Amino acid sequence: MPLLSPRGIYQIKSEWQYRNFLDANPDKLVVIKYFASYCRACKALEPKFVAVKDDRQLVDLPIVWAEYQSQRKNKDLFQQLNVLALPTVQFYDGDRGVVENFPCGPAKIPLLKQKLAQFLNARVDPDTRQLKPTSEDERQSMLPRVDREVSVSDELITKEHIDYLRHGMPFFEDLSQPEFDELLGKARLLTFEAGDLIIRQGMPPTTFYVLKSGKVEMCIRGKFDDPISTPPNYLGVAVNELKTFDFFGERALTTGEPYACSIRVLQKTRAFAFAVEDIPESSILSKQRRANGELVEKLTERYLLPEDYTPTYQVVTPRDECVLELLVRFKQIRQAAKCFQYIMKSQPNWGDQGEIARRSMLVNKLSKAQADEFQDVFNIVDKDKKGKISLLEMRKFMESARENKSTDELMEMLARANPKFDENKDYAISRDEFMGVMAEAEFYNLFTETFTELDLDQTGYVRAGDLDDVLGGVRDLISNDKTNIIDVEDKDMLIDYEQFSKMLLGAAL
Repeated sequence: MPLLSPRGIYQIKSEWQYRNFLDANPDKLVVIKYFASYCRACKALEPKFVAVKDDRQLVDLPIVWAEYQSQRKNKDLFQQLNVLALPTVQFYDGDRGVVENFPCGPAKIPLLKQKLAQFLNARVDPDTRQLKPTSEDERQSMLPRVDREVSVSDELITKEHIDYLRHGMPFFEDLSQPEFDELLGKARLLTFEAGDLIIRQGMPPTTFYVLKSGKVEMCIRGKFDDPISTPPNYLGVAVNELKTFDFFGERALTTGEPYACSIRVLQKTRAFAFAVEDIPESSILSKQRRANGELVEKLTERYLLPEDYTPTYQVVTPRDECVLELLVRFKQIRQAAKCFQYIMKSQPNWGDQGEIARRSMLVNKLSKAQADEFQDVFNIVDKDKKGKISLLEMRKFMESARENKSTDELMEMLARANPKFDENKDYAISRDEFMGVMAEAEFYNLFTETFTELDLDQTGYVRAGDLDDVLGGVRDLISNDKTNIIDVEDKDMLIDYEQFSKMLLGAAL
């Protein structure tokens, strides 16, 4: 638990203390001030915050006061808590969670008092001077939605599949029944389309796969295959075909070495995916265990190239004639990867008409050179020239830029971005959607790179006054409701400029 200071305010030092402190006070109003030691507005707020806490009218009321200092190590947590500026004050009401969250510089003390009075009048019983209990209806409305569970009799998973995994899979033979049941409960059932790449040779091992249906091929590149002269989609020679109940990834997990082959889908495939961190230690696939030499030799047999294999790919273009083209391509690949990184981070809502209109405005603000360049990037990613980018094409470009994202991660991103997304259909991003997100990513990176120049200590925060000065020349391009966070009396308040950049673009925080 955090320590209590002489001023009567608990000092939170870590996420662990933060979580425990909230858990220990479910029947009280928890008031937390987020601040930074180098923030002048935070220093000016401190005595006023203490004065509010010491108000005699609050004596014997169910309130506990705390403060949490911003540091580099907790920057991600502060963003998760939606702390956009420093200082910020949050109210926590037991299992209701956060009920108030607002920037609170020295000039905002009247607002703090007002919100505190409103909360106490609504939530504290005047007779018992304790928080009113939560009704059953309110409690039920706060419970998380439970996704549909897949039972043994489900059409997707039959008893045959369960029996094979339990008794026919040699890597699960040593598991106890409770261990197996827990592992199966954490497994994912993934769907892949023909042409998809499930794993790529050389990637670090993370998952063990068992095929439920479909067909895939194992491809291996030899040590003499030239990585520069061979095309980017060249996976090597196909050494094996795998079908229902076949598995792959076991050698990498048991040795800790990178995947020894690439797995390409030949026809629509479903596969059970077991994350290495979920596999119990009693299995040889667990990351806590390693196979002995005899087992490694046995597992390696199907990951070997034929003895008579020789590289067949021939270079047809002199290398010195395509160096410039290659460099331009690398730049465009990196641009596309930055766009996809932004997609993964921002989770855009593709189908929302408001989002489409907002991004169209951003596209219109691009220069002709920028728009032409983004069109060139789209043309490169759109391999089949259908005017849209498929999930497969997206993943290939993430891999080209060394930003490996699993199919599951991309599927999750698309599902969040589009409520009507169906993983069984071939979902793709249209040209207009791509151009819109590219424009948003371009402006977002422009904002954050500009604001980073003001953040000499790399704290993630910049003075509101400095942001206001930087935006002075372009304020007419930005609506007032997007800049009100820096239109404050306390110009020394610190603003999370990554979140502020999203706000300027009208993106969801």
